[in-house]
Amino acid sequence: REMLSSSHGAEKSAEATIPQTFSWDGEMLAGVKARVQKGDAELQPAIHALMHSAELVMKADISKWTVMAKNFTPPSGTKHDYMSVAIYYWPCNSPKFPPPYPHGCNTTTGLPWVSHDGVVNSAAVDQFDSPALGHMEAAITSLGLASYMFDNETFAQRAYDIAKQWFWAQATLMNPNLNYASSRPGLKDADASGIINTARWVNLINALQLLKLSTSFSNQVEIETWFGQYSEWLTDSKLGKGESHATNNHGTWYDAQLSNYALYANKGDVAKRVASEAAEKRIDTEIMPDGQMPLEERRTKSWSYCDYNLQAFLHLATAAQHSHVDLFSYVSKDGRSIRKAVEYLIPFMLGEKKWPYKQIEPFKFSAMLEVFRRSAIMFKNASFEAAIEKASNESLAENVINLIYPKSAVPGQSDESTMMPQSQPQNHHHKNRHRNLANSAVSPRDRRDHDWIPAGYTKIPNGAVVPSAFLPELL
Repeated sequence: REMLSSSHGAEKSAEATIPQTFSWDGEMLAGVKARVQKGDAELQPAIHALMHSAELVMKADISKWTVMAKNFTPPSGTKHDYMSVAIYYWPCNSPKFPPPYPHGCNTTTGLPWVSHDGVVNSAAVDQFDSPALGHMEAAITSLGLASYMFDNETFAQRAYDIAKQWFWAQATLMNPNLNYASSRPGLKDADASGIINTARWVNLINALQLLKLSTSFSNQVEIETWFGQYSEWLTDSKLGKGESHATNNHGTWYDAQLSNYALYANKGDVAKRVASEAAEKRIDTEIMPDGQMPLEERRTKSWSYCDYNLQAFLHLATAAQHSHVDLFSYVSKDGRSIRKAVEYLIPFMLGEKKWPYKQIEPFKFSAMLEVFRRSAIMFKNASFEAAIEKASNESLAENVINLIYPKSAVPGQSDESTMMPQSQPQNHHHKNRHRNLANSAVSPRDRRDHDWIPAGYTKIPNGAVVPSAFLPELL
C-alpha cells in the first residue's frame, strides 16, 4: 500500500515541489505538502478524507465517464458532442406543477419546456452528459491533489486514464465545444448559459498542473491542445460571445474559466485581456457599493448563488495575478469590491440579520468555507475565518479546502480549532479516524469503511466519494 508520506518525498526541496497552479496558490500547496510529509497532526482529518476519496476512485467503475455513454445523439449527429438539458426546465404540463399551464403549452407533448428556477429536473438531467462530466472532473481533481500530496504515482496514473477517456482517446473523447449544453426541448437554438456546465473545470486545470509533477501524467500535450481549442471556441463562437456578456454568476464563471484555460494552454494574451477587463466588466457591474449582488439575490436559491458567484470571483482574481492584475485590491470609486461582497454576507451568516431573499432549500454554511477561508487569507482578515467557524454547524476539519487553503495561512491563526466546533466534542471513534498517519498506511478498519462520507464530501453513483467543492452543484 502507498504510505501517506514517504522519505523520498520528504527529501524534495520545497522549491522543487511548488506547482505552477493558476487559481490555486502553488506556494501554499507546497507548504501544506511539507506539513503532510512531516506528519502534521492538525491536517490529519483532511488527509484521511482525501486519501479515502482517492482510494475509492481507484476502485470505481469509470467506463460511463464519457460523452459516448449517453442514450441520445445531439443534432450534430455525433455523440462526441457534449449534450445536457437546462436543469431547472420541465415539460410545460409536468404533474409536479399544477395548472394553469403556461400560455402556448402543448399538453400532449409537454412542449415547450419551461423554467421553474431552483427545482432540478433530475430525471431529465441524468439522461445526458452533465453527471458524467461532474464525476469525471471531481475524480481527476481529487486524484491530482492526492497524487501531489502523497507522491503517489498510482493516483496519477488513474487520473491519466480518466482524462484520456474524456479528452483525447479517439473512441470516447468529447469535442471541444458546448454547442448542445443546457438544451431546452421545444426550443431550436442552443443557450449560451450552458457554458457554466464546465465551471468546475477551473479546479480540474489546477489539478492537472499538480499532475505535471508526477511521472505518469507529466506529458500533457494532448489535453493542453484540447483546452487550447476549447478556449478558442469560448472566445469565437456565438454561444461563447453570448456568455461573455452575462452580467451575473454566468459571466464571472465564464471569465474564471477562460482565464484558467488560457493560462493552461499557453495563451497568456487571452488571460491578460480577461484579467484587465474584469474590474469594470464584472465587479462594477455585479456588486453594489454595499456588497449586494442583486442578480443573485433575485434567484430562488439566492444565498447559494451569492456563494457561487463569490467562488468564481476568487478563482478569477487569483488567476488574474498571473497577468499582474490585482482584483483583490480593486475598489471602484463608489466602493464596489470583492471584499465588500463577502463582508455583506457576514451579519446574515451569524444570525444578526434575517436574509430577506428566497432560499428554497436548506443551505449549509460549512459549504462557504472556500469563500471565507480564501477571503481571510487574501484580504489578511481573520474575521472572515471567525465568521465561518461560528456559523458552521458541522466539522470543517475534513474539508479538502484545508489542504488547498490551510487555516494556518490566515493571519494569527492555526489549524487546530477547525478540528471540531466546541459544541460538538469529538468521540472516540472520530479521534481514531484522525490519528497521525504521516508514516503509516491507512488502517485495515479504514479500508473497510467504504460507507464513510467525510464532512464536505459527496458520494457519487459508482460508489466513489469526492470533495463536494469539486462537483458542479449549480448549473
